[in-house]
Amino acid sequence: MISPVSREKARSLARSFKCAGRGVVFCVKNERNMRIHLTAAVYVLVFSAFYGFSAAEYALLILVISSVIAAEAVNTSIEAAVDMGAPHYDSLARIAKDAAAGAVLVTAVGAAAIGCILFIRPAVLARIAAFFAHSPVFIAILVLSLAAAVVFIGKPHYNGRTKIKKI
Repeated sequence: MISPVSREKARSLARSFKCAGRGVVFCVKNERNMRIHLTAAVYVLVFSAFYGFSAAEYALLILVISSVIAAEAVNTSIEAAVDMGAPHYDSLARIAKDAAAGAVLVTAVGAAAIGCILFIRPAVLARIAAFFAHSPVFIAILVLSLAAAVVFIGKPHYNGRTKIKKI
C-alpha cells in the first residue's frame, strides 16, 4: 500500500514534469529559433546514420543538441522575465536579453564546430551524395522534408509583447 505522503510526492513530481513539458511546448510553439534548433537536430540525427558513429560520438551529439535547446529555453525564460519587469525600453533589460541571446549563440557555435569535426568527412559525404543520386524516392523525401521544415520554422511566433497563448 502506498502511503499518502508517497502518493503526494508522486503527484508533485508528475506536476513538475507537466510544467516542464508545458515550457518546452511553449518554446517550440512560440520561438522561431527553438524550431530552427530542433529542425537542425533532426537532420543531424538522420544524417548521422551514414557515419557509423561510436557511442561516445552519439553521446557528444546528444549533449550538444540538448545544450543548445536548453540554452534557447533559458533565453526564452530570461526574455519573458525581463519583459515582465521592464515593459518599456531599459538599457539594463537590453543587456540581460542580449547576454542571454549571446549564451545561445556561443552554445550554437560550439555545437556547429563539433558538427563540423564529426560530419566533414569527404568519403562519407561522397557516399551520401551517391546514395541520393541513386535514390530518387529519397531525394523526393528530402525535398519534402525541407519544405516541411521551412513551414515549421516560419510559423509566426510570440513577440514578447502580446498576450501569451494558452498551451
